[in-house]
Amino acid sequence: MGKDILQDKVLVLNKHYQAVQITTVLRAICHLVKGTAKVITPDWTTHTLEEWIEASRFYDNGRLIRSPSLSLVAPEAIYLVNYDRLPRLEVVFNRANLFMRDHYTCQYCGKSVRNPKDRTIDHVIPRSRGGKTVWTNVVLCCRKCNLKKGDRTPEEAGMKLLKKPEPPRWQSLFLEKFPEEKREAWKPFLDFAGLYPES
Repeated sequence: MGKDILQDKVLVLNKHYQAVQITTVLRAICHLVKGTAKVITPDWTTHTLEEWIEASRFYDNGRLIRSPSLSLVAPEAIYLVNYDRLPRLEVVFNRANLFMRDHYTCQYCGKSVRNPKDRTIDHVIPRSRGGKTVWTNVVLCCRKCNLKKGDRTPEEAGMKLLKKPEPPRWQSLFLEKFPEEKREAWKPFLDFAGLYPES
């Protein structure tokens, strides 16, 4: 079996087809072998392991896994047949999650700030005026805009936020970590529950 394919990511849905986590192809196959999950394709067809092995002869996503005893396509998504819970909806406030929420973009000028040397965190209402370090008062900001704004509100500095800072949804954050083609493969399942982030 291809080692890289086994570590590739698979979207996991609960039995109501709601996204609950991301796992590896290897763990997804373990779920299929135990019968605790089924493969689900973008057209909402579901397959047991045996059915998926058979369907793999006709379904090609370019990720074929071969072993002496079987050959199957690595699934893009599985659903847990008996699991009905939802993940914790609150996203932990930290720098990494803030950067992902703001798409590594200065929330004042729109410049990409992937370079850590040009990346700062701005309190919309300055801390010196009682501004708190919470999702709704903190944004990613380039050094130039942070210097320009200083210890003022955006209005006082003649600056405007690209969007109002809000707590992120966990689905948006976990999608940010994956390449565009992976997010596209998962889109039907996330659209189903209204979870696909707006562009």
